[in-house]
Amino acid sequence: MQQSHFDVRSLAFLSIYAALIFVSIQFFRIPLGAQFVHLGNALVVIAFLLFGLYQGFLAAAVGLAVFDLLNGYAAEIPVILLEAAAVGLVVYLVYDRLFQEKDQPLQILTVAVGAALIKILLNLVRYALINILAANLPLDQALLASIDKIAGTFGSAAVTVIAVPILYPILKRGLQTFRLPFRTK
Repeated sequence: MQQSHFDVRSLAFLSIYAALIFVSIQFFRIPLGAQFVHLGNALVVIAFLLFGLYQGFLAAAVGLAVFDLLNGYAAEIPVILLEAAAVGLVVYLVYDRLFQEKDQPLQILTVAVGAALIKILLNLVRYALINILAANLPLDQALLASIDKIAGTFGSAAVTVIAVPILYPILKRGLQTFRLPFRTK
C-alpha cells in the first residue's frame, strides 16, 4: 500500500483489519487488575508492519476507537490514539528506518519488544501523572501506584512480544496469497 490515496479495496481491507482489532479486544480478553490482557496491541503493531505508518494508524485508530466507544471508554480515545501513534512511530523508526523493512524473525521480535516497552512506558507515565495531579501523590508513590494500575499493560505487552513474531508472517503470507493490499517492500 505505497500509493498516496486509498482505493475502495484498500479501505475495505483496512476496515476488516480494524474489525479484527476490535473483535480481538472485545471477545478475547482476560481481566487483570484494573485492566485486561488482550491481543489488540499485538494486532496494532502488525497493522503498522503490514500497512505502514498512515494506513496502519487508520486501521488501529478505528479498531481501538470502536472498542472504546462501545465499552464506555469514550473519554480514553484521545489518549489511546496518541499511544497508538507512539507505537506506530516506534515501529516506523525501528522497522522502516533501522531495519529497512527486513522481515527477519529477530528483527520482528525487536520491533515487538520496542512497541511493548513504549506501551508500558506510556501507561506508566499516564497513570503517574494522574496520581500526581488528581491524588496529589509524590512522584515515588505515584509511580508505585501506577505500576499496580497497569498490570494488564504488562500482560498485553507479553502477548505482543509473543504474538507479533508468530502472527505477522502468517498474516503477511495471507495478504500475498489473496493479493490483498499491503506494503510492497
